[in-house]
This record gives sequence, structure tokens and C-alpha cells, in this order.
Amino acid sequence: MMNTLTKIIATSVLTLSAIGMANAATEYVAADDYMTSKLCVAATEGSKLKLSKAIEKTGLSKRFIVENVTCNNQEMTSFVEQHGTNVDNINNYLTAGKYSQNQETIASL
Repeated sequence: MMNTLTKIIATSVLTLSAIGMANAATEYVAADDYMTSKLCVAATEGSKLKLSKAIEKTGLSKRFIVENVTCNNQEMTSFVEQHGTNVDNINNYLTAGKYSQNQETIASL
């Protein structure tokens, strides 16, 4: 009886631990020291303040970033859509409010 109870408790703890790890947010880390890689990571974090500071450090304009920077071979806004948090706010910040999830390209900026 004690063995069965111990097995049930152990199984429950392991199951709950696995669920907790599965729900943990994915954290992106820049694979290199390129400023563009750091921008991609900052964009996925969902903080306009962090992204703004990262952009400021590069000296690039938001328009240039949206039109020219790719993250894992994706346009910046598409990458944020797929991997980021606070997607609408971040992409609207990058595109000066011209972001739409149905939008194919941001060339009209």
C-alpha cells in the first residue's frame, strides 16, 4: 500500500513538473554579436522600451530595420508574429502604426 502511494505521488510530481516546463516561455538568445541579431531578440521580448534602446544602440531607423533586417530569414514583423510576445504593440511600434497581421509587406512605409 505504501509503495503504491509513493508511486502515485512521484508520478503526480513529475507530471506537474513537466507541465510547468512546457508552459514556460521560450527565451531567444542572439546566436552572434551582430546588432541585428540583438534586435531580433529584443523584438520578441514584447517590451517597446527594450526594443527602443536596442534600436537606439544600432543607430538605424525603424523604417530601415523593418525594410532590411531579417530574423532567421524572415522579415522582422513576420518573425515577431511567429515568435514574439505583445505582437501587435511591437509591430505597430516598428511600423509607426501601419502594422496589420494580414499585411504581406510593409513596403508602403
